[in-house]
Amino acid sequence: MTKVKRAMQTWPILLGAAHNRQTLTYTIVADLIEMGPGTLAQVLDVIMRYCKRHGLPPLTSLVVNKHTGQPGIGLTTLEELNRDRERVFNFKWYALPPIQNSDFDVSD
Repeated sequence: MTKVKRAMQTWPILLGAAHNRQTLTYTIVADLIEMGPGTLAQVLDVIMRYCKRHGLPPLTSLVVNKHTGQPGIGLTTLEELNRDRERVFNFKWYALPPIQNSDFDVSD
């Protein structure tokens, strides 16, 4: 499966976490989409770039290391974790139109 299709699988998982004010470990997300946690970074990168391109809060900040409770160092769109995560929690994600495959343009 392509990383765009994996991003399509992951997007609603992260929306649910945001709605419920939850963080999820890389392992939890990887298990839900039946993917190895070490390869999840490419999928989260697609979502991270989508959020940045569209001026959305950094949704991928909800995915954390199970030992540190922090997002990975590849999450480059964070400015201040707690403030950014509150923006994610307070954003009305379900008011957005449904995501289409073509929305996750990976050419950036």
